[in-house]
Amino acid sequence: MKNNFCPSCGAKLENNPNFCSSCGEKLESTSAKKSPQKTKKTEPPKKSNSYFILALAFLFAIVTIILVNNSNTKSFQKKLNSKVSQTPAENPDLNRMMNTIQELRKQLDADPSNYELNVKMGNSFFDISRFPDAIKHYQKALEVNATDPNVLIDLGVAYFNTNSSDSALMYMQTALKIDPTHSQGLYNSGIVHFNMGDSLGAIKMWEKLIETNSQSPQAATAKKFIDQIKSKITKS
Repeated sequence: MKNNFCPSCGAKLENNPNFCSSCGEKLESTSAKKSPQKTKKTEPPKKSNSYFILALAFLFAIVTIILVNNSNTKSFQKKLNSKVSQTPAENPDLNRMMNTIQELRKQLDADPSNYELNVKMGNSFFDISRFPDAIKHYQKALEVNATDPNVLIDLGVAYFNTNSSDSALMYMQTALKIDPTHSQGLYNSGIVHFNMGDSLGAIKMWEKLIETNSQSPQAATAKKFIDQIKSKITKS
């Protein structure tokens, strides 16, 4: 951080926060890790849309593999990162989301074990990339209802974004025990397997997805991923 004051409202900052506690402004940091954008989280009992964030992570990995022997790999990755990074100017709804979080916090103070409020709070923190906070509230929701596969999968995605692939896979596998044909669960599990270096495990998940949900958009994308991996293996 270049200074100790918020560039938006001028409030004094402490401990290098990611967001200004006064106005909600997202703060730049030279050491901050760029994160991919995500689609809007859904509320229970609707199905989760969080597989898109993992799709982008997987595509980044595929691009890295394909370009590993290309002299301009680093410049390409830099361009990709710049396209998917998010700044306050690109996210005019940030203040609205921070207000939503404040309102949910008040409601949770009165009813801390409320399942839907904790899921909504988890989704809200996820939307601004505060994944540890999202994890906290998803886990709180699961203390009330441990059998919601959508929350389990979203919790797995949150762990994935904190570089905790083992935990991500564990929660996704738990979700698949509850709903073995869950499209996004199978899709996401494949991506986590792939990012852990288990290409065969990834293919197994995606082939089951194609077998059980052949008409889903996830299945169409999974088929392309399988073809890319097998093509790469053949050329090796």
